[in-house]
Amino acid sequence: MNRSDRTGMAVYGALGAAAVAAVVSAVVVSAVITPASTVRTSAAPPLGNAPGLVAAPARAVVPGAADLARQGTGHGTRTGQGAISRPAATAGPAAAPVPGYAASTVIGPPEARDPWRLVFAGHYGSLADASGYPAVIAPGRDSAWVFGGTNPGEPSKPAAQHWNGRRWLPAALPAGLDSFISAASASGPADVWAVSAFGGYLLHWNGTGWSVARKWNPAAQATGVTAISPADVWLFGSPGRGVSGTGTWRFDGHSWTRVSGPGASIYRASAVGRDDVWGITAGPGGAVVHWDGRRWARVRTGAALAGSQLADVLATSARSVWVVGSSPATAEDGHVVVAHWNGRSWRRMRASGLAIPRSLAGDGYGGIWITAMTLGSRTESRLLHVSAAGRWAEATVSRGLGNAISDLARIPGTRSLWGSGGFLTTSGGDAAIWLHQVTSRPRHPAAEDARAPR
Repeated sequence: MNRSDRTGMAVYGALGAAAVAAVVSAVVVSAVITPASTVRTSAAPPLGNAPGLVAAPARAVVPGAADLARQGTGHGTRTGQGAISRPAATAGPAAAPVPGYAASTVIGPPEARDPWRLVFAGHYGSLADASGYPAVIAPGRDSAWVFGGTNPGEPSKPAAQHWNGRRWLPAALPAGLDSFISAASASGPADVWAVSAFGGYLLHWNGTGWSVARKWNPAAQATGVTAISPADVWLFGSPGRGVSGTGTWRFDGHSWTRVSGPGASIYRASAVGRDDVWGITAGPGGAVVHWDGRRWARVRTGAALAGSQLADVLATSARSVWVVGSSPATAEDGHVVVAHWNGRSWRRMRASGLAIPRSLAGDGYGGIWITAMTLGSRTESRLLHVSAAGRWAEATVSRGLGNAISDLARIPGTRSLWGSGGFLTTSGGDAAIWLHQVTSRPRHPAAEDARAPR
């Protein structure tokens, strides 16, 4: 999610430097890399009415440590351990809008018109602190996790919530941890990994509890994690401006081994399988790299990503790999550029307007969703959709004084997605979870398949 130096950068638009820096760093730090086991590319039945999907009160693992004396004028009810619950709504198709917040605005073809609904909002620490969930994963239809924390840039604490198929509940993390959690990955519901960009730790969920799997000097940032199985996990840490990275490490179920060569400074990666992993490096002139089970090698992309700064990669099969970036690479913001690999060649596509892309998620029908940050006067989340045939659509979601949906995860077996992030309030910022519940299919599925990249 960093553009070589933007790990922790704000995504609420231009609401003022102080407000943005305080709030959004908790939201957009580093996004999830969806493991191959949770990715589907064929059509699937919709989620349905999602009975029992209700918001549960948020609870911080530990109260916010910084600026506890400052108290804002925000609303909400303190629910224990320094956390504050916010108004939220049930999430069936007929659910009422969240009180006090505007409804979603969606522009695009029929396949992009299902609403993005806020289903959970919570606050950690004091009212003036910022809260956010920069990462979400969905290892199962009845299992999902969001990760984040509070108060980036100052003493902060991590937080997590778990979806058990009926409701979102707070998760108990190991004691004594600082900083927020920025990225996560899972090979299944009982094998979940979560990493802190600046906390110097990697956590593991084995189906019954969380433990610290690895620690390092927090001066070196981590930028991603990809879990293929409990005995095959990749940890990534590319350097940023003035910040060193952890480098690339691989876990074989017993020990960690550091990687050298073209794969030494990968920013983020996505796996089709243990012998088919695609990664990107950050910074101007970033590259696409590939692991074939023996070594990492640089991939030639030709003009498809020329002049672009890469943000994310999503590999759904050996013949379908998506990479997103922005062009020109040296601009504060630029045009969103997508390159798609069909097993033989790369195809370049460009969105209209200016934005900074953040993360990718499959749409369950051969296309992708892209979360993007906009600068200037816009304060809403911008979500871009690219169909398998290369058609663009856009959805915008508005909440509070400005918001960011920073990460997405498709619910296995459906075309619906969870979204995580946060939004500004009059006193600070709240962490939030959205549901994009798809109840429609593309208008011409057969034609869509015929035009899909191969």
